[in-house]
Amino acid sequence: MIRTELYSKAWVMELYEPATVGEIQQVEQELQIVLPKVYRELLCVSNGVLGNLATLYSTEDLVEMNKTYEVQIFAPGYVSVGNDNGGYHLLMKAEQEAVHFQLVSDGYGVPNENDVTDYFLSWLNSDEGNPWRNE
Repeated sequence: MIRTELYSKAWVMELYEPATVGEIQQVEQELQIVLPKVYRELLCVSNGVLGNLATLYSTEDLVEMNKTYEVQIFAPGYVSVGNDNGGYHLLMKAEQEAVHFQLVSDGYGVPNENDVTDYFLSWLNSDEGNPWRNE
């Protein structure tokens, strides 16, 4: 579960007002996906996160970025929940019980075993916020 300790992480530069249930449901309807429960929980704490090494998308950005990068076409079954501020997306399976992300280049297809993978909550609760930490 995502708690308010997120406010004390050194890598977190900015948090926002929580998303509403309606905003989260709108994302799922527009993208025709299911957001992972852990990401839904994050959105209920902060509607997006600006970090020094990664950005996690707000409900509005989820729709815009997934449509812009055609994630559901090039990586069906996945959703981009953020990026590393430099050309890589944080993809999660578009499944309620998904618990990890894969760091995949902008020119990606379906993620593979060579992509950097980490458990979303462990990474989120780390003190560094570096999506490359388990490379």
